[in-house]
Amino acid sequence: MILLVFDFDHTIVDGNTDVKILDVLKSRNVTPCKYDPSTGWTEYMKNIFYECERNGVTQSEMLSTLKELKMTDGMEVLFQTIKEFKDFLKVIVASDSNSWFIDILLLHFDIKDQIDEVYTNPAHWNDNLLELRRYTTNETCRRCPVNMCKAEIVSISRSDDIKCVIYVGDGSNDLCPVLQLSSNDIACPREGYSLTKKMEKFIVDCSVVRWTCATKIASCLDERLQTYA
Repeated sequence: MILLVFDFDHTIVDGNTDVKILDVLKSRNVTPCKYDPSTGWTEYMKNIFYECERNGVTQSEMLSTLKELKMTDGMEVLFQTIKEFKDFLKVIVASDSNSWFIDILLLHFDIKDQIDEVYTNPAHWNDNLLELRRYTTNETCRRCPVNMCKAEIVSISRSDDIKCVIYVGDGSNDLCPVLQLSSNDIACPREGYSLTKKMEKFIVDCSVVRWTCATKIASCLDERLQTYA
């Protein structure tokens, strides 16, 4: 079995779901509250959702705004490969977005059935408010944000039958799991994003496949399937 791990924003989806939803407030000429690094991104998004409720933003408006986002170039081809060889793959998403955003877009892209688990910040609707909670409270990993260590997620997902991990991501919070990968594993950082730049400062044990189009990841997956399938 191969464990295929995806970040979501700027990886599966070509954009940032949280930033995209700010467009709804801006369309109402509402200036979103400022981000406070001391409290973290999840707390910031909680405040954004409160502002959305106060300004009458509806669930259907958020839904239509999210659906303006597209998959990254080549990602449809990659997920076609995943669909074809799903019996040999365990596929998870580890993201600092939220469960409602991700579920909406996985359904919209028609790839939800190919995802085994989603690890993210829980979100649900309570009347007109999208309530958001942290995925967890990270008290041990200094490299990762307060709400999530993706290396921990990879660790709990790596069962004994997993022979190889392929990690696909773009951001700073994807560095920690990449540094934990072994020589049998593959890191796939998206070119032009912070993960690629941060990895240049480290020596990693895994193979590295940089990508701008996800068809390159599909080719890499094909090669590994020949070995492990």
